[in-house]
Amino acid sequence: MNILIIEDDASIQMLLKLSLEVEGFHPITVGSVAAGLTELAVGQTDLILLDLMLPDRSGFELLQILQQQYRSIPVIVLTAKNEMNDKILGFQLGADDYLTKPFETRELVERIKAVMRRTRAATAPPETVQIGSIEIDQRERSCRIDGKPLKTTSKEFDFLWLLCTNPKKVFTREQLLDQVWGYEYYGNTRSVDMMVNRLREKMKPYDHLVATVHGTGYKLEV
Repeated sequence: MNILIIEDDASIQMLLKLSLEVEGFHPITVGSVAAGLTELAVGQTDLILLDLMLPDRSGFELLQILQQQYRSIPVIVLTAKNEMNDKILGFQLGADDYLTKPFETRELVERIKAVMRRTRAATAPPETVQIGSIEIDQRERSCRIDGKPLKTTSKEFDFLWLLCTNPKKVFTREQLLDQVWGYEYYGNTRSVDMMVNRLREKMKPYDHLVATVHGTGYKLEV
C-alpha cells in the first residue's frame, strides 16, 4: 500500500518512513503542498498522512483541494495543532482521522489499518459500472460501448473492469500483470502493451478512452 507523507520536518519524515516500511507499507515523503500535488498526479497513492503546517500552503487548504480532486483517497492529519477548533475544521474539510504530535508510531499504524478497512468497505466496487460511453457488468462479464456489445477476451475484460472501477488511476504495467494476469504469470510487460493494442482496435472510435501514461502504464480517460 502506497502512503504519501506530506511533512516538512526531515526527522519526522524519516521516523515515519522507517516505521511504515517495517510494517510492509510503501511510504513516499514530500515536504510541501506543491510536491504533494505533484506526487498525487501520478495516481498511485492509497492514503495520505498530512501535516497542517507546511512551508508553502496550509494543510487545511490542501484538504479542500483533496475533497475536490482526490476525494477517494483517505487522509490522516498529523499535527501539533491540538485545539478542538482545528480538529473540527480538519474533519469538516474531509480528514478521516486526526493524530496530534507527539504520537506513538504503533498507534498510527493501527489508525492507518482502521481507516483503510473503513475505506475499502465503503468503496467496494459495484457489480455494474457505467463510465461515460462504457457499460460493464461483472456478473455477466459483458461490456457495451455506446450501447453496442464489445466482445472481449477474459484478460481484456478484467483489464477494462480494473480501469473502469478506478477511473483516472494510473496502473503500471507491472501492476497490471499482477492484477490481471496474476502471480502465476511469468511473461514480461510487453504482453500488456500487446493486449491493449488489440483491445483498442475493438474499441474504435472510443479507443482513446484507454490512455497511455508514457513511461508508466495506462489509465481510463474520463
